[in-house]
Amino acid sequence: MINRKVLLLLCILFFSLSVANQFGANANSVTIRVPEDYSTIQAAIDHANPGDIIHVSSGTYHENLFINKTLTLIGEDKANTIIVGSEYGCTVIQANLTTVNISGFTIANGTNGIMLETCNGSIIRDNNINADTTGIWLYHSNNNTISDNLLSESGWVGLLLCGHSSKNIILRNTIENKTIGIELTGRNNLIYHNNFVNNQNQTSMLESFNNTWDNSLEGNYWSNYEGRDADQDGIGDTPYLIDVNNQDNYPLMGMVSQFKVSMKGETYYVTTISNSTITDLEFGNSKSFDVTGPESTLGFCRITLPRALFDGNPAILVDGSPPIIEKELPASNNTNVYLYFTYLHSTHRVVITPETLVITIALVLVISTLVATIVTKKVRTKNKNKSKSSSTPQ
Repeated sequence: MINRKVLLLLCILFFSLSVANQFGANANSVTIRVPEDYSTIQAAIDHANPGDIIHVSSGTYHENLFINKTLTLIGEDKANTIIVGSEYGCTVIQANLTTVNISGFTIANGTNGIMLETCNGSIIRDNNINADTTGIWLYHSNNNTISDNLLSESGWVGLLLCGHSSKNIILRNTIENKTIGIELTGRNNLIYHNNFVNNQNQTSMLESFNNTWDNSLEGNYWSNYEGRDADQDGIGDTPYLIDVNNQDNYPLMGMVSQFKVSMKGETYYVTTISNSTITDLEFGNSKSFDVTGPESTLGFCRITLPRALFDGNPAILVDGSPPIIEKELPASNNTNVYLYFTYLHSTHRVVITPETLVITIALVLVISTLVATIVTKKVRTKNKNKSKSSSTPQ
């Protein structure tokens, strides 16, 4: 009979060898470039080893891809790195029984854009997808993250989770102008900070339970939500009802956007919820962005700011003046500050500045106004005295 200590040592040795092999595989992973190393993406996939990274340069590629190994597939620029399905009735990118990371592409044509079949732990992010039937399709796939994708234009379903796909994170996707925005079977999926815009049916629930549609603070934007925001915090006062088993408890009153900010070697994220279009964001020495909306309508912005970006508390200026309403929300904590402010729409430059600077500017304006008033009064008095003097007979 094998001694227990010997058996334990053998188990530890076997585990150590497994870990060493895994780290060795990761260390040996290489970056393959298309078209520099291979003229087609599929050729690069076929010759890659598990764990390799395939970097695809800008260009248009007429291919249908099949992935059955662990790979990372990165497009150089999603606006200009385009994969056009070359076969009608097929999926443009299909991954089976593996883990993949796919980002940075425009995917067009084909029945389906991206399909994960029995894939776990994958990441599909930052792609523009326009497919004939389904944008992103998860089948029997769990623990995946689908984020920051644009699923637009024609097509039947934006995002489909079926085969009881569960424990997936669906985050910051914009799904618009579809027959069905998102269709679900499965449990315990986390779905928040998505924009569901002008879909004929925003959702379709099929045997779907225990899904979470918010992060206990903010949910999703639904273009057909008819609730009010009486307390003016950018969150609807009543839930968005999906079916008897699903509801968004914190529906957003405007579309959500997230911006990446790099400062002093660190990466931070700024999140906005707004009924304005947010453009030209700058978070260097000047922290500012533009807001645009229909002329003279009331605009609002709920913004989440990392405190690390500021010395002291931040304050808001719209075209150099305080907004109509500005308030810090109760959600603020030691990590982030949540601000809400309003303005009349046109195009405005919003500047975020330390609160002390705003107070200083306000004091300077008050003092300047006071000085101008005193000077004007003295000039008027002097002119009046001159007038009297000139009208007196000599």
